[in-house]
Amino acid sequence: MKKLLSLLVASSFAFYMQACSDATSADDDEIDLVSSSSDGDASSSSKEKSSSSKKVKSSSSKKTSSSSVKAKSSSSKKVSSSSVKAKSSSSKKVSSSSVKAKSSSSVAKSSSSVAKSSSSVAKSSSSVVISSSSEEVVTTYVFGSDYTTGELRWIVDGKISAKSIQLNQDSKVISAGENIFVLERYGADNIVLIDQKGQKIKWQQSFETNDNPSDVVKASDTEVWVGLEGPNKIVKVAVADGKVTKTIKTDDFAKAEGQFANVVDLEVSGDTLFALFRRAVAGWPAGYPDPGLLAMYKLNDGTLLDTIRLAKVDPSAMAFVNGKLYVASAGQYDASGATLADDTRGIEVVDFAKKASTTVVDGTKLGGGISSFAVDAKNGIAYAAIYKNYGDVPLVQVDLSAKTVTSIAGVSDVEGSLAFDAATSSLYIGDRVYGSEAVYVYKAGKVSKLETAAGVLPPYSITIMK
Repeated sequence: MKKLLSLLVASSFAFYMQACSDATSADDDEIDLVSSSSDGDASSSSKEKSSSSKKVKSSSSKKTSSSSVKAKSSSSKKVSSSSVKAKSSSSKKVSSSSVKAKSSSSVAKSSSSVAKSSSSVAKSSSSVVISSSSEEVVTTYVFGSDYTTGELRWIVDGKISAKSIQLNQDSKVISAGENIFVLERYGADNIVLIDQKGQKIKWQQSFETNDNPSDVVKASDTEVWVGLEGPNKIVKVAVADGKVTKTIKTDDFAKAEGQFANVVDLEVSGDTLFALFRRAVAGWPAGYPDPGLLAMYKLNDGTLLDTIRLAKVDPSAMAFVNGKLYVASAGQYDASGATLADDTRGIEVVDFAKKASTTVVDGTKLGGGISSFAVDAKNGIAYAAIYKNYGDVPLVQVDLSAKTVTSIAGVSDVEGSLAFDAATSSLYIGDRVYGSEAVYVYKAGKVSKLETAAGVLPPYSITIMK
């Protein structure tokens, strides 16, 4: 969840940035105050590479598919723990190159969701259904997917809409400022702006093949930053037409042989852009020779300010709560696709003064790794979907101050995303339990199921207008 901090917190953070501008990282393995490359032109400081740093592979190396990648069947049926585990690229935290080998059912794209040409932007009336009411106020959007097709719907009067917009099966819906974007991932690699007056596609722009957009945040009233998980870069995009206006290269964060930076989450606080990197090595299961990395940039122009090495591997999400940045991690998956209840994963909090992070609760207490993460910043509560194995993804509530973990009953396969609505103190939950897929709302200790129109696809991504 992307929330601006108060002026006091922003001021404190700015003071921190000034104080540590001449500091060096406490870990010799980390990059400290390396200038980023914008629009292909690196500053003099970024050109000075350490002789001990390893060269990262070119983006062409990401095109090598791994035959061992697991693929979900389009029916979304549960498989036993001994069976091959099927995951799409966004729900399973594998490296960007390890998820490219998709089954024909998940790669096959319908004409309404595949086309990158102008014909895919000018959607026909059958692929984009305009809401009948232009007066309805929509604050919550739900993307659904069965791993073959995808659709965007919205919640009106406590019900999931009967109308929909057809999109790529592997997509995220994200609120960035006053705008709603859909990031179409592997198999499409697009950014789509939703016209909220009538609920239709305003424009669609393509990235390069396998760029795999992972997150989007507001940079200004006219631009947004978009993380690209595949090619080791973050790009600035114009809200008016979706065209790239600036590029931040992140190759220096991938240091091991075959490693990629893998930006998975972006946040904004004051005038600073925060980027979270997984730093995975291709393969199944993905390898993590280095812990996750947090990088900080100037929001306006993408100048790199600093980096902080995290405590855990495979971070999945981050959020600010009461002036502190918390990072959730999934950790290493085993060969069966499961995460273990151990101390190699969990929730950590970043200490900007010390340029380090410490564990709040680990996987031993949580029961496994975290695949989805949302926070109630006002009350210091985090909600985490604990990915134990395919089809077994319970929900827990974490008191970040008391460091206590409480299970939330009523949902069991929370692979369909989490989103917290601060305005109504409601947590939206995407439950993909086979045969009973639904969106639930958790409020005041009670889980309630939202009314759903017939034919709605299982929830995959949820966002709240901020």
